[in-house]
Amino acid sequence: MQISLVPLVMLGSSDPLVAHVRRALNVQGDNTLDQALAELLRGVQRANGIPPHGELDEQTLGLFGITAY
Repeated sequence: MQISLVPLVMLGSSDPLVAHVRRALNVQGDNTLDQALAELLRGVQRANGIPPHGELDEQTLGLFGITAY
């Protein structure tokens, strides 16, 4: 299985996946990928060897055990 690195959710976008990531990180907020969450994601991505883009892609979601499908 090949993992897509194409962002599923980009900065400013709203998606239910964001709420799942917020729960995994224990971060308050809604379904919008805001600047604060993007910065946090960059740190998590960097720490896990993922290019730090601050967006949600399959590889980043996988860090939290979340699938997009």
